[in-house]
Amino acid sequence: MRLQFLNLPLIAVAVLTLALGGCRKQSVEPVEIGPASTPTVADNGDFKLQYEPRKIQKQSDEARRVGGNEQAIAAVIADLNNKVALPFDIVVSLSDCDEPDAYYDPETHEVVICHQLIDEYYDLFAIKIKDKAKLDDAVRGATAATFFHELGHALIDAWKLPITGKEEDAADQLSTVVLINRTGDGERMAMDGAISFKLYADLSKGEEKIYWDEHSLDEQRFYDTFCMLYGHNPGKYDYLIKDGTLPEERAANCQADYERIEKSWRTLLTPHLKQPPPNIQ
Repeated sequence: MRLQFLNLPLIAVAVLTLALGGCRKQSVEPVEIGPASTPTVADNGDFKLQYEPRKIQKQSDEARRVGGNEQAIAAVIADLNNKVALPFDIVVSLSDCDEPDAYYDPETHEVVICHQLIDEYYDLFAIKIKDKAKLDDAVRGATAATFFHELGHALIDAWKLPITGKEEDAADQLSTVVLINRTGDGERMAMDGAISFKLYADLSKGEEKIYWDEHSLDEQRFYDTFCMLYGHNPGKYDYLIKDGTLPEERAANCQADYERIEKSWRTLLTPHLKQPPPNIQ
């Protein structure tokens, strides 16, 4: 049985594939939703877009299409505002930064995605992917996974959601659950996000691990995401066990882990939605 997740970002993810830049035409599965409802919390804020074009455009950047469509990103923001009730405004900023980064600032209530991070994703995936269209897709997927991770931090802060364990892990889980419950393409985006962790881990081999960091190790984040993909649809992703990507010992618990995580996020987010969650299929 497939569980359709919360309506909050399901439609937004469909728009996001366009917002992140010139993607090839892709199909989007319809999402069955119920009639509009009133959230159980006050709606006193909105998502607001702050789009900053690159200050310096290098010739080599012209072929890097992800992140360049301001109008489509604005459509994502409008769609989110139709779906959720916020206690205060949250700014979504795509801007130049001093270094590759993405973060949520709880003091300014701002989600920031840096152009430099998208550039870094291009360099990262280009190690393995030479086809330009496939490279764009991989960068788009990793960027979408990062966006919903940071959005998770914003919603945890805005709604004062109770989180047991590390907030970084919770934000990873929300991003993955949101993506893999939209379409097969959303599952690919989640996979691209996981692969980016593996590529970062490969590049840092031989370096000292930072065990005290609030983030789990890149290798752990890679396996956690693939475990959720397998737990969501064991039949489809059985090949991950066969090819050695996901150890059988971990896979044995993935379906129960995924169901628990999906149910937890559904419970936490439902009171803040302007529309009820889609029907379970």
